[in-house]
Amino acid sequence: MIPTTIIRRCAALLLGVTAIGLVPTAPTASALPESQDLGAGGEYFPLTPSRIYDEEGIDSDSSVTIPVVGVAGVPAENVLAVAVNVTIANVPGRGFASVTPSDYEVGSSDPTSLINFQYAGHTVPNFGIVGVGSAGEITVDLTTPKVDGTARVVVDIFGFVATSSLADGEEIKVEDGARMVTVTPERLVDTRDADGLTTGDPVSAGDSIDVQVRGVGSVPDRENVSAVVVNMTGINNCQTGERNCQGPSKQTYLAATPTQQQGGSETSNGNYPAGVVKANLAIVPLSEDGRIFVYNNKGEIHVALDVVAYLEQVDDEETAGRIVPLAAPFRSFDTRETEFGNAKLGYSTWEDWSFEAFADSVSLDDVAIGAQSGLFGNLTAVGLERIYPTQEVRSFITMNPAIDGPFPDEPGNSNLNFDESGPVSNSAVVTYGSKSDDAYMVSAFNSNGRTHYALDVYAVILD
Repeated sequence: MIPTTIIRRCAALLLGVTAIGLVPTAPTASALPESQDLGAGGEYFPLTPSRIYDEEGIDSDSSVTIPVVGVAGVPAENVLAVAVNVTIANVPGRGFASVTPSDYEVGSSDPTSLINFQYAGHTVPNFGIVGVGSAGEITVDLTTPKVDGTARVVVDIFGFVATSSLADGEEIKVEDGARMVTVTPERLVDTRDADGLTTGDPVSAGDSIDVQVRGVGSVPDRENVSAVVVNMTGINNCQTGERNCQGPSKQTYLAATPTQQQGGSETSNGNYPAGVVKANLAIVPLSEDGRIFVYNNKGEIHVALDVVAYLEQVDDEETAGRIVPLAAPFRSFDTRETEFGNAKLGYSTWEDWSFEAFADSVSLDDVAIGAQSGLFGNLTAVGLERIYPTQEVRSFITMNPAIDGPFPDEPGNSNLNFDESGPVSNSAVVTYGSKSDDAYMVSAFNSNGRTHYALDVYAVILD
């Protein structure tokens, strides 16, 4: 293990970002406005997962615009953003997809990506909280720079973020909205471990694991805790006789739900080709007794779950936990760029990032919205490089709240798992920590090899 490095970077370029209804300003003297200035918006409303779009033959260098307001349980008005799982399948070759509000023009000077795909036939999903813009639509923009062809685009909707003007409807009750409480990430379960919670056996085809969430670790044992935000890693590299596996892995999908699935699921939280280790973020409603179920479709797969936040139903005018979506996703940093050092993060190495300038800049009607507990973004790793030329390498990246004092040897959680095949993305809830009098510090860790990485921000979470 090499010594950790501390590189304190300021996300000063973030000053140009705007949130929905927000404009960038310098920090004001009165950082936190009165609660009535913000209204009661920013609560998250879960929905029964529904597939709202599934089309093949989409030109791989084109865009599709998809209505999301007034669809599949989303109200027809007073919606800020939707929570969607977007899957790009059967691609002709390497490329990426941006997902934005439909009235935002994706420019070459400010590229972002929600999904990266590596090779012909690749199928890749990712979860996002995406603003709906003025038209109540989102746009999926495909880019394959070196090859022409078509792809399949699939969109599953899981919930929405409402404005302060949302009223009770036939299916939606205002009291069902919940605030997001960010936490220091913590591993909830890993089926590879025989620790009393699991037996060490993988999840078999057609089976589910039953996971108690409410009252475990950082998730409080309160009935108003209605959902959990987890980073779900599928370890789909079973070999016969290894790690209690009965046979080799197969291509499969996982579905995390509040009820046990029987005979398959119409929606999924992650797709896993044979042999890969891949992470996917998910917001999962809890059962009445505070549990979730993770269903595996085919073969055998190990599963690790890390809790990164939970959702709590509250009836007050405080700002804490409100989700403020941005007008469009933006790239907060990219270590390939010269302004961020053009330096890869080494193996078993930590580095610090400061988001203080960004947090101070977000404003509502020229008034800073105040303290924030974290952000929702998309983390991408690119260009993983071997330490030794003859040894293949796999790695993971974690972005945890920074702490005063020495870094731990290795974190107990991960945000993103990747290998040498090319760019890999996963959405992340990133919690701020305090370090050296900076309340908006995040520490990143790379497990193996050397890699570049980038973070695109979609929303902030108020404290």
